[in-house]
Order: sequence, then C-alpha cells, then structure tokens
Amino acid sequence: MAAPWVSAAPRTRAATRTRRRAHLTSSTLRFVLLLLQAIIFLAPVYWMIATSLKPEGDTVAQPIQWYPHSPTLENYARVLTSPDSPVVRWTLNSAFTSLAFTFGTVLTCSLAAYAIARLKFRGREAWFWFILSSMMVPGLTTLIPSFIMMLKLGWIDTYHALIWPSMGGAFGVFMLRQFFTGIPFELEEAARLDGANSLQVFRHVIVPLSKPALATLTVFTFLGAWNSVIWPLYVVHGDMATLPAGLASFQGIYATTYGTLMAGTTLTALPALVAYLFAQRYLEEGLTLTGLKE
Repeated sequence: MAAPWVSAAPRTRAATRTRRRAHLTSSTLRFVLLLLQAIIFLAPVYWMIATSLKPEGDTVAQPIQWYPHSPTLENYARVLTSPDSPVVRWTLNSAFTSLAFTFGTVLTCSLAAYAIARLKFRGREAWFWFILSSMMVPGLTTLIPSFIMMLKLGWIDTYHALIWPSMGGAFGVFMLRQFFTGIPFELEEAARLDGANSLQVFRHVIVPLSKPALATLTVFTFLGAWNSVIWPLYVVHGDMATLPAGLASFQGIYATTYGTLMAGTTLTALPALVAYLFAQRYLEEGLTLTGLKE
C-alpha cells in the first residue's frame, strides 16, 4: 500500500489547477462585463464629441459616419463667436448662480442636519420626517406656483430666480444627518466643557470631521445646478440665460444644428468634469458614508 502523501500530492496539484482556472474564468468574465458597461456609458460621450468635430453636413449624412472623416473645430468657433449666442455671458451666469446656489444649499442643509442630528428639542423627529416627506413631491408640480411667485416678486430675468427658490433640499439634510449621527458625542461634550456653544461646536468639531460628506453634497448640488435646464428656461431669457438653457436655442423648430449643439454641450460638460476630478477623493469617501463610530 502506497504512503498517503504519495497519492495526495497529485490530487492537491489538480485541485490547485482547478481553483486557478476557476479564478481566471471569473476574472475574465468580470473584466468583459466591466468593459461592456464602460462602453455603454462612454458611447454617448464619444458620439457627442465626434459629432462636435464633424462638419455640419456630415452630422446627418447617410450612411451614418461613426467617426469624423474630416475633423474640424468650426462648430466650437461658431458657438464661441456667434453674436446670437453669447456663450461667455451664459457661462458666467451658470458659474455664478451654480456657485451661489451650492454655497447656500450646503450651508442651510448642514445647519438643519446638525440641529436634527445633534441638538435636543421637542418635535425633532417630527421635523425630520416632515422634511423627508417633501422628497415625495414631484418637482414639476411646484413649477407653475414657483413661477407665479417669481413673477409677483419681480425676479424674472434676475439671478434671484435661479438661486433662491430651490436652495436647501431634503436629500442634503438626510445625507448629512446620517453622517453627523455617527460622530462621537464625546468630542462634542469635550468642546462644550471648554465653553463652546452650539455654533462653535458645529464650526470647529462637526464641519472638520464631515469633509467627505460635505464634499459629496457640494459636488452633487453643483452638478445639479449647472445642468439645470427646465427652470432656467422659464425664468431667464436672452443674456440672462444660463449655458444649458442658452444651448437649447440651437435646437430649432424646423431644423437643428447638431454639430453646434454638440460642441456647446461638450463645453458645458467640461466644468462638471473638472469639479468631479478635484473632489473625486472626497466624493468616494463621502459615498461610503463610513463616518466615525462611537
């Protein structure tokens, strides 16, 4: 009878080879699925950039041109120099209103979330659920009442109409409240023993420990304000239009200049891409919402 280790060695090597083949097959399958997912997500971006580089006649040519045979920048030049489309002014309008809206939203949401998460007062939970319930109301149902309010206030074609009506938001309060509740209360109690009041605790304890969550909310809010189209189309016109709303004028009733429209859309996407790259690290940390545990 052979020794046990003599027959066990080949079985061990066979099992190892089987595990390696299974691991290789699983890794290959994951890679293929991720590659397909990346292609699906990047295809619209590629088509946008490729169309922006085509001469206007090639954008609707048949058969479809999958890539620009004669790349040109004339669509970008038309967008930037057309007297009928003050893109620079629209860009400045979008930048100013998006930054002001983002600052106001992050400030109000963080203060509201701090009060609900850390302060004790009667009706705290009721206020939290009341704020959450506002997320159930579709935004389009408030469009006409909000427009009438702006009309009566005389804010049509002003920056006020783009900044104030939607400032704040239940999503921001909910996300920050979940993060704030994970911060140890011992840190807050130590600050209060040193004589800090609630605002000082918020400024010197809560905010420094919540940078990932605040950065996540900042990026989401900025992207939402920058890409907003429907509300600006109602309340601002002409030189006061934002960039996405102004680009909508390229889409005519009887004809659309797709090359110019895609060039403008590409320029619109650049600031959002830059904002994401700068805040990528904080964004990933904030999305995990790991926080600090007691």
